[in-house]
Amino acid sequence: MPLFKDRRHAALIEDGPDDHLTLVDRDIILVGEIVSEENIRLRGRVEGNVTTSGSVVIEPKASVRGDITAENLIVEGTVEGKVVVARKFELRPTGRMRGDIRASIVAIAEDAFLQGKVLATEKISTHVQKRRVDRPS
Repeated sequence: MPLFKDRRHAALIEDGPDDHLTLVDRDIILVGEIVSEENIRLRGRVEGNVTTSGSVVIEPKASVRGDITAENLIVEGTVEGKVVVARKFELRPTGRMRGDIRASIVAIAEDAFLQGKVLATEKISTHVQKRRVDRPS
């Protein structure tokens, strides 16, 4: 299944009742940057930065090699890069994080792996500006 937006998967994002979702499915390797104003669920692999004003869920077999900026972030898979989270960062038992974390709320499960620094601060902005992408003719 390719990268797509699908309203049926909106319930999969925790802490985000939004009715839109961008999904990178299991068989996808995305090399480049994801910029969105919607929730993102990653089941595949992303090599590049992920930026959204919504929530991001990285499933157990998924991975991101790049920086992540989001409203909320749940890591069940692997992240190699810095993360900036406006509200809640959650590293679940299957999660592996190599990089620094900056978030308002940080929750790290007992069996999770973290290599990096954690900075918990009160206010963080993750506002995403709309960008126009010019396509070659």
